[in-house]
This record gives sequence, C-alpha cells and structure tokens, in this order.
Amino acid sequence: MQDAFLLGPFIIKYSYIVFALSALAAYTAMKYWLKDMNEVSTPILDDITNVSFWSLFLWKFSVVIFNPIQVFKNPYYLLYFNGGERGIWLAAIVALIFLSFKSKKREISGWVYIATVTTGLLTYKLMDALFQLLFSSTTQSIMSDLVPFVISFTLLIWLYIRKENFRQPFEMYQLIVWFSIGQILSAFLQDYRAAVFMGLSIEQLIFFVLVLSCLFLQNFKRKSDFHVSK
Repeated sequence: MQDAFLLGPFIIKYSYIVFALSALAAYTAMKYWLKDMNEVSTPILDDITNVSFWSLFLWKFSVVIFNPIQVFKNPYYLLYFNGGERGIWLAAIVALIFLSFKSKKREISGWVYIATVTTGLLTYKLMDALFQLLFSSTTQSIMSDLVPFVISFTLLIWLYIRKENFRQPFEMYQLIVWFSIGQILSAFLQDYRAAVFMGLSIEQLIFFVLVLSCLFLQNFKRKSDFHVSK
C-alpha cells in the first residue's frame, strides 16, 4: 500500500488520516468518560484539548532543542523532522505539569484528570493499532501491532468496569503498572530497538522506572493507611 495520496496539489499521508481518526476517537472516549460529571467535564476537556495541542506543537519543534545545529544550517529541517522519542517525553512532562497546575487551580482531583487522559491515550493506541493491523502485511508486523491492541482493549475494559475506583490512586497505580509492562514486552516485537542497558531500550527503561515507582507508591500508601487505622 502506498504511504500517501494526492489531493489536488497536496500530498496527504495515510499516517495523518490515522492520527486524526485516532485523536477523534480519543476525544470521544474522554467525553463519554466524563458524561456523569457535568460540573467538571467541560473545564477538564478544555484543559486536555489545549495541552494536547501545545504538546503536539512542542513535540514537532523540540527538534530545535535536540538538534539546533542542523536547524541553524538548514531551517527547512523544521518542516521535515520532529523531536522524535525525546520530544514525546518532553511534551508529556510539560503536559503533566500543566494539568497538575490546572487541577489545583480548579480544585478538581488530579486523579480525575489522570483517569480521563488515560482513557484518551488507551483509545488512541487502540485505534492506531487497529489501523496498523488492517494494513499489516507480514507476520512480524501483525504480532507487533496485535499486542498493543490487546493491551489497550483489555485496559480500557478494566477502566470502564471499575470506573468509580479510578478516582483514587490505588487502581490507577495498578493500571499504569500493567500498561508499562505491556509496553516493555511489546517493544521486543518491534523491528528496530536500540538496547542501551540490560537489553532494554531507553523507552523500555522509562516504563520500567514507572513500574517501580508505582509499586513503591502503592506499597507506601498501603503502609500509611495501615498506620492510620491502628
């Protein structure tokens, strides 16, 4: 299958269409998730929509931060390249800080923000993996797309079945742990993975740290609750 098609004078990549449809599905899922919270649904969706736009902008142009020499030599470099994986993590950190600030300012539980964003991210990954599966041509590519599809679908079901519990940290810690483990395992099926430590890539190491952090916080919370109840 071709990577793009012509629409008049414009070249439209299929990846752009997949991105747009997946993003639309993610927004719809977040809106549905918040349907029983009328008093906070609009501000939360507005905050997430705004931060998503600026995160996308930051990811695209973070190439200036990570590769300034190339941009200085050739400004057109900005049109064809982005911040890559490092840009994604930078945008994620900035988005987390922004939403934390908004949560405190609006006096809305940060866990409601996190649960809503998680719903959107899982839906996006589910739709993206589905589109990739539809156009997979090899057994290797089918397996590498099937795993994230199954993980995203399973965690979304879990998220909706136990919806009320996700307003508290314990359930969210568990979901993050299983999502991170899934990301670590699915990365082994990718065609290209640059191992940097103990056979793990940078992305896998980040998710590994997330697993350890969530397990630590979860255990710490249990101990705190135990001492308080004594």
